[in-house]
Amino acid sequence: MRNRRLRAILIRMPAILRCSRPLASLFCAFLGLLATASAQPQPGQSHPVSALANLEYRFIGPANMGGRVTDVEGVAGNPDIVYVGTAAAGLLKSVNGGVTWELLFEREGTASVGDLALDPRNPEVIWLGTGEANMRNSVSFGDGIYKSLDGGKTWKHLGLNETEHIARVMVDPNDPGTAYVCAVGHAAAPNEERGVFATNDGGATWDKILYLDAKHGCGDFEIDPGNPNILYAAMWRFERQPWNHVSGSAESGLYRSADRGKTWAKVKGLPALLGRVGVKVAPGNPNVVYAATESKEGTFYRSDDRGLSFKETTRSRSVVMRGFYYSDLRVDPQNENRVYALAVNLSVSDDGGKTWKTISRETHSDYHALWIDPLNPRRIWQGQDGGLAVSYDRGENWEVVNNVPLAQFYQISIDDGAPFYTISGGLQDNGSWTGPNRRRATMPSSIATSRKWAAATASGCCAIPPIPTCFSMSLSAVSRRGAI
Repeated sequence: MRNRRLRAILIRMPAILRCSRPLASLFCAFLGLLATASAQPQPGQSHPVSALANLEYRFIGPANMGGRVTDVEGVAGNPDIVYVGTAAAGLLKSVNGGVTWELLFEREGTASVGDLALDPRNPEVIWLGTGEANMRNSVSFGDGIYKSLDGGKTWKHLGLNETEHIARVMVDPNDPGTAYVCAVGHAAAPNEERGVFATNDGGATWDKILYLDAKHGCGDFEIDPGNPNILYAAMWRFERQPWNHVSGSAESGLYRSADRGKTWAKVKGLPALLGRVGVKVAPGNPNVVYAATESKEGTFYRSDDRGLSFKETTRSRSVVMRGFYYSDLRVDPQNENRVYALAVNLSVSDDGGKTWKTISRETHSDYHALWIDPLNPRRIWQGQDGGLAVSYDRGENWEVVNNVPLAQFYQISIDDGAPFYTISGGLQDNGSWTGPNRRRATMPSSIATSRKWAAATASGCCAIPPIPTCFSMSLSAVSRRGAI
C-alpha cells in the first residue's frame, strides 16, 4: 500500500517541479528523508555488508575547475618541484612543473592544510600545519602539526591537536630542528591551544611562546632571514557565529621579539584597533618589513628599521578587502620595494606600497597563496579560491593549471540516465558543475579533466538533471564562475 501511494505522488510531481525550483528543493529533501526511513531493515530482512565488500571508490572529477588553495611552496631554482596545500583536498606534489600531480596526505586525520614549510636545507623535509586559516563561514579544521622526512610519502603527527586552524609554519633558516607554529585556534569558541608555539627538537616537544588569552590566536608569523632572533607575530581575536563574526580587538596587533620569543613587545605605528594583520620581511633587505592590516584607518604599512616602527603607505581598501579572509602579502626576494597584496584581487606595488595596480585579471579571484622563486623572481605560483596558476614573467601573464582535483562540493545529485548517468554538484565559489559518471569511448582518456564537466548553475546550488526544463534553463543562464 505504501509503495502504491508513493508511486502516485511521484507520477504527479514532475509537472509541479518543472515550474517551481523551491518546491523541487523541498521535494528532494522529502525524498531524502523517505529514503532514510525506507532503508531501515524490516522484520525478517537483512542487508549483508559483505555484498559491498568488492566496491571501491573511483575518482571521476572534476579537475578542470579547482577549489581553494591555502599554500604553494616550491624549491629555489628548481622549476620541477611544486607542493600545493588545499583547504579540503590534502597536499599535492608535482615533480614536472605542474604537468602531473600526486596526491599526498590523504589518509591522515584531516584533509585540510593550513600552511606548509620546507626545510631550507633539505626540501624533502616538510612541515604541515593542518586546518585552513581563511576564516570564512565554511572553513575546514585540522588536528595539529605533521612532519614528513621523505618528500610527503610518510607522515608523523607531532601534536597541537586542538589548534584546529594553523595560519603559518616556519623553520629557522639556520637550525632545522627549530620551527614555529602560528595557530588561530578554534573558530567558534575560545580555547587554550592557540597563539605561537616553538620546538627546538624537531617537533618532539612544543613550548607556547606567545599567548594572550583563550580568545586571541595568531594570524601570521615571520622570521627575520638575516637575524633569526627577530620574530614577528600577528595576534588576532577572531570568533565566528552562524549569524555574525568578531574580528579584532585592542589587544590584537603585531608583536616583535628580538630574543627568539622569550620576550615580546607590541610594535609602534600601527592603528590602535586592529583585526587581522599580515606581516612579511623583505628577503633582500631585512630592514624593510611590511604589514597589511584589517583596520578602519590605514591598510598597508612599512618599516625601515627592522620592525621597530611603522609608517602608513596607503589607505586603499583594495589591498585588504575583507581583512579576516585576506590581509596577506609577499615581497619580491630581490627587490624590497616590489610587494604583492593578496585579496579579492592580486595587486603589486613597485614603490614600497604607495601605489598599486591589479594583475592576474584572467585567473580566479580570492587569493590566498603566492610563492616567488628566491633565485628567479620571474617565476611565481599563485593559489586562490579557484585553484592554481603560474607566471614566468613576474606576474604579467599567467597560465591556469586546471588539472588538479580540488573541487569543494556542498551537495550533489544524479539523474536517471542509463547506462551513463549524469552527476551534478554545487561547488564553493566555483559554480555548479555537471558531468558523466564514466568515460565514453569518444571521450579523452581522463574523465576528471574532460570538457564533459561543465558549469551548470550558480555557486553552492545544484541542478536537478531528471527535470530537463529546469536544468537547461540553468545551463544557459550562467557563466564560467557561476554568476547568473
